[in-house]
Amino acid sequence: MARGSFDGLYTFSEVGQIYGIDSSCLRKKVCFDKFVVGKDIKKFGKTWLITEQAMVKHFGAEKFENFKLKRLKEDTARNKMIRDERNKIKSEKKSKNGNSMNVKEEKSVDSWINGEIKGREVKSFRF
Repeated sequence: MARGSFDGLYTFSEVGQIYGIDSSCLRKKVCFDKFVVGKDIKKFGKTWLITEQAMVKHFGAEKFENFKLKRLKEDTARNKMIRDERNKIKSEKKSKNGNSMNVKEEKSVDSWINGEIKGREVKSFRF
């Protein structure tokens, strides 16, 4: 699977949520040259991005690993829910398609065999 160019990059607000700090603290660290601009962080418009490596270096790996595990569990649960919903829809389509004609045909065949329908059997048709 190809990785996007933003894989491993996080916004300051995401880092704030992960580590429980305000994003303004990160901007202050930028002002005091705690990060290397262009290597650790980069600004795109009004949004600052920080690399995963710089984040772990400055704030530690434990909270970040917990965040990644939580995100993985959420993604796994979401994917399972989507798969289950797709399978449910597929099975409903199959049952609708399978029952619409076959049930009617089966009822008429059963009725004929059980003697509920009286009449002659027609061998051929001409138009």
